Formats: sequence, structure tokens, C-alpha cells
Amino acid sequence: MAAGNLVEMPRKVWTAAELDEMTPAQIDELFEASIISDLNDVPPEFLAHVRERIQARIDAEESAQR
Repeated sequence: MAAGNLVEMPRKVWTAAELDEMTPAQIDELFEASIISDLNDVPPEFLAHVRERIQARIDAEESAQR
């Protein structure tokens, strides 16, 4: 699946000016909030794309070891 076909996950884009006004703790909080730890929150199309890429790497690595 090409990257252009993936569903974009909505997210706020923070400007440098906005980040400059934040404390380091606030920036850390934004970063932590951006991490998705539940696969149910990941768009299925994106997850399928990642799985395909991982499987391709595994297959390439296994064939190189033969």
C-alpha cells in the first residue's frame, strides 16, 4: 500500500512559536499524549501497511541468511 493511500490520523500541528511559549513539562506532556499504545486506536489501513513492511523485511532477512 502506498503511503498516499493511508488514512491520515488527525493531529494538531504545533508551531515553533507555540512550543516556545510552553514549559519543558508541557512539551513532554504533548509528546507523551501523541504516543499510541493501543493498536485498536491505529487506523486498520495503516496497521496493515506496517505489517506488510515488517513481513517484507523478515522475508528479506530470512532469504539473505540462506
